Amino acid sequence: MSENRFENLLIKYLSGQATENDIEELSLWIKKEENQKLFDEYVKLHFDVSTVFQKEEIDPLKKMLLSKINENEKKKLKKNYSNRLLKYVAVCIVLISVAYFTSTQFGFSFFNKGLEKNIQEKFVTLETDEGELVRLLPSNQKVITNAKGNSIGNQNGNNLFYDNDGFEAEPTFVTVHVPYGKRFKLDLADGTTVHLNSGSSLHYPTFFKNTESRSVSLTGEAFFEVAKDSLHPFYVKSNSLQIEVLGTKFNVTNYKETSHIRTVLVEGAVSLNNSQSTETVLLKPGQKAALDKADKSIAVTEVDTYEYTAWMQGKLIFRNKTFKEICHSLERKYDVQITVENEDLKKEVFDASFDIETIEQVLESFKRSYSFEYTLDSNHIIIK
Repeated sequence: MSENRFENLLIKYLSGQATENDIEELSLWIKKEENQKLFDEYVKLHFDVSTVFQKEEIDPLKKMLLSKINENEKKKLKKNYSNRLLKYVAVCIVLISVAYFTSTQFGFSFFNKGLEKNIQEKFVTLETDEGELVRLLPSNQKVITNAKGNSIGNQNGNNLFYDNDGFEAEPTFVTVHVPYGKRFKLDLADGTTVHLNSGSSLHYPTFFKNTESRSVSLTGEAFFEVAKDSLHPFYVKSNSLQIEVLGTKFNVTNYKETSHIRTVLVEGAVSLNNSQSTETVLLKPGQKAALDKADKSIAVTEVDTYEYTAWMQGKLIFRNKTFKEICHSLERKYDVQITVENEDLKKEVFDASFDIETIEQVLESFKRSYSFEYTLDSNHIIIK
């Protein structure tokens, strides 16, 4: 990437005008150590510019820029580095026109997170066990490859699919990360389909070897439609719980903030094994198994399975749920942070269903049942 191209991308990025493709190009460029250092220097200087604008003083800004140049001359750095410093001072001068308007929106903690982490929080990503990270843009229709040029998936929009052609002798293990506010679909090489909910990750191989069983690991929530293969059982691992199936449809929920790992069977049969006990549970369609994370016990109940699978159509169904539990689901669906300061409200139990409502409409709906006030600032909601 040329320096002019980098500077143009940087200006768009720091001013909040970068497109998804711009961010992808920039993120790949800063993977090199020397590029990361240059990026950090630009961002630090932009931070200084923004800080000055918060104080609404122009003279300190001029002094700061001049001191950067003088400091560089005193250190007698190499000419190309000196020119580079002057260039990114010039870039920051271009950013002055937007710094005043954007400084309060960015929040300075944004710069400390690093670009790659920021990307992972906003976009679906595919990560290899070697640490390579690929953004799966909704507009993508292409073969995804790793640094060695090997295929690690075929993407068609919000779907990543696999077959047994074009792979190496050994599978590559990858993890799909789905951030808040998004859902994603996987078609594994054996024909199994996995629907991933917001805030979820699935670890799996690019293909399953014929000599081994099929195994994946889940954090968050997913609906599985497992392809039948009597010779190769399919296993879903989630913390201490292992689910064994031959061919079936079921939903698994295991978010870090939940007290139970929940398995709901829609079709077929599954057996659940707790690695921290000898207990094995067989589920029938229409049943839910809840593994208590604290005492490791498993409770089985009859349920309406649609209540637990409606999320695939973007719907939320709450039955006898506390407001605290409901808020966790709202955070994931709407990609917001909710702070509830009312302790009594947290414990209040509700029945509710939502489909295409905005987060404001959802909160107003709850207000009709329980009086409270809230503020919405960007993506942070405070309920009093």
